[in-house]
Amino acid sequence: MSPRRQKKISIKFLGTSSGEAIPRLGCDCAQCASADLKDKRLRSSLLINKKVLIDVGPDILKQLRKNQIENIELALITHDHLDHSGGLNDLKKVNPKINVIRLQPGQHFAHEEIEYYAFKVKHSPVITTVGVEIGPAIYIPDVADLDWAQKYLQESKLAILDGSVLNRSFSGHMALNQIIIATKNMKNLRKVYFSHNGHTRLSHKEMTKIVKTLGNEKFFIAYDGLEITV
Repeated sequence: MSPRRQKKISIKFLGTSSGEAIPRLGCDCAQCASADLKDKRLRSSLLINKKVLIDVGPDILKQLRKNQIENIELALITHDHLDHSGGLNDLKKVNPKINVIRLQPGQHFAHEEIEYYAFKVKHSPVITTVGVEIGPAIYIPDVADLDWAQKYLQESKLAILDGSVLNRSFSGHMALNQIIIATKNMKNLRKVYFSHNGHTRLSHKEMTKIVKTLGNEKFFIAYDGLEITV
């Protein structure tokens, strides 16, 4: 792809959970029983510069209302699992003219001076799944290993990666501790955020302590409503 432009990019985490929202129904673990708002998670979705959605899960209308978001111009889908595309029909009811792109590997385009590039990652044996370069940032919410993503990780300043499972890779998701090992020494990555966070039964505060102990101060657990600039 061509050199990336340097326009500042705002990234807001509308949701940071994995396949189901947290707290989980009927569970009283430390994570689900937590009073900390950072432990209340809807399914993963990003908002780029207040105009572009990346992934549209079943919670999308709640996310739009909660964050008072209007005038979305574009929705990008990383893959067709329910937690990433299950809210498209709801979104189209409130915004019938929205442009929806189901990203394919190798797809490259610009929107409002921000370049997007989709590349294939390992996740599902039957559903094509992509990661996305967003200017100098990279978004890989679901990944079984990072082999196919190495080139793109090494080009990026900030990464948003799969936080589904903590210690044991499972069902198309690379363990968080293994992701930390793979990215800890990448000096180009100034910050790494974990989204698509799973039901670890550990609170946001506990998970934050774990990722900084396993890694260092550049690792963070994202939470719903967090807004960052890159």
